Amino acid sequence: MTPLPDTIEGLQRAITSGQISAAQSLAEQRSRMLTLNSHYQALVQAFCDDTPVPVNSSATLGSLNGVAFAHKDIFDTANRCPGLGRDRGARANGLKHAPVLARLQQQGAAHLGALVMAEYACGATGENANFPRCINPLNPSAAVGGSSSGSAVAVASQMVYGSLGTDTAGSVRIPAATCGLLGLKTTHGLLSTEGVYPLAPSLDGVGILTRSAGDAQQMLTAIVDADHLVPLTDQPIRLASWLPAAGLHPEVSDAFQSVLQRIGATLMVPAAAREWPHFKAISELAEIVLYTEAAQTHQTSLSTASAGVRPVAEPGRSIPNNWYRAALADRSRRVTEFVGEQLRDCDFFLMPALAQPIPDWDSVVTTSPSFEGRQLLGLHRFMGAINYLGCPSLVLPISRDSRGLPISVQIVARPFHEMRLLAFAARLEHELGVGFGLTTTRLASERA
Repeated sequence: MTPLPDTIEGLQRAITSGQISAAQSLAEQRSRMLTLNSHYQALVQAFCDDTPVPVNSSATLGSLNGVAFAHKDIFDTANRCPGLGRDRGARANGLKHAPVLARLQQQGAAHLGALVMAEYACGATGENANFPRCINPLNPSAAVGGSSSGSAVAVASQMVYGSLGTDTAGSVRIPAATCGLLGLKTTHGLLSTEGVYPLAPSLDGVGILTRSAGDAQQMLTAIVDADHLVPLTDQPIRLASWLPAAGLHPEVSDAFQSVLQRIGATLMVPAAAREWPHFKAISELAEIVLYTEAAQTHQTSLSTASAGVRPVAEPGRSIPNNWYRAALADRSRRVTEFVGEQLRDCDFFLMPALAQPIPDWDSVVTTSPSFEGRQLLGLHRFMGAINYLGCPSLVLPISRDSRGLPISVQIVARPFHEMRLLAFAARLEHELGVGFGLTTTRLASERA
């Protein structure tokens, strides 16, 4: 494989300087994706020149000209229905790209393939009996979070520069954390979900997985009009942090406290310690909405749904409708409460991403003799509450555990503050050396 720059910005410089043409860049990216997929097994279907999905040429100009992506197989694409983790999709003449994919394409990006996901986007792991297991590029024994499992593997293995996934209860942030990536959950409603198969519409959102904050920013600004995002300012950054008193592995706790100290010492930005007494209640409200809406979405398919889907959708059948209505009605007050208490005088709220170090596959697969409920809970415990609040949030690797696998932090901001969130993440990457750079040495040595 011909080496390509590590970032979108680096690739753009190479194209602009004439080191490589946009057409050559896309051809190399397609070749690299197919070669690497033979090991990592993240692809459902590759889109090439003879498929219904067009690939842009060097004649197409835009901010992402010559850049290729592949996305979770939950989006409508030209003349193709997504497979949704059930199958490999089906031809659908006349079907158009989901708007989020169309916006990327309008900026010159190519869509090279559909990626493996948990069936119907249900599940915190990448477990899916319908496809071969995705391989975590950081450690073959390590679990890959879900449901956007193929997206995380494709980006971490460098099959593609970035991927769109969906996040209903952590489905972008969990696999980003298990694969050492930046995973951005956007403000609820910021990115269009038209042409995106639903799970729980009140919680669903399109998210971004990349290897750097800069790449995520390039993807986001290609999709969203600038007037929908709060602009950057030169004001000093103010931070708050929450470290749960119980249920956190010591390695995660130590890494979290260490990064706070480094931020204070290097960036001169101390973090005000917070309590979050309403976290449990908000998490329970999120579950009521998730289960009820998942049951509504899958009411006709539960009889044939897999074991991974039923635990999410079936509980919603027995939840009283007045509980569901109350959970939705209380949402606005809870958001105001969270912003007022946790972000009242701060820009960002830092909290753990995963409660445990990245587990092995056998400990989170429910049919395994080595299954541990604590490990599975550790993947999604800190995710659903943020979906209920609708705030933007990203995960970012900050350290390594005793096995050399990444430990990530979760950073939450006010609604529509994605650009500020990504700018802060970029600063952490640059000044603290965190991010995917923590894992690249290991990944390169394993490939060699």
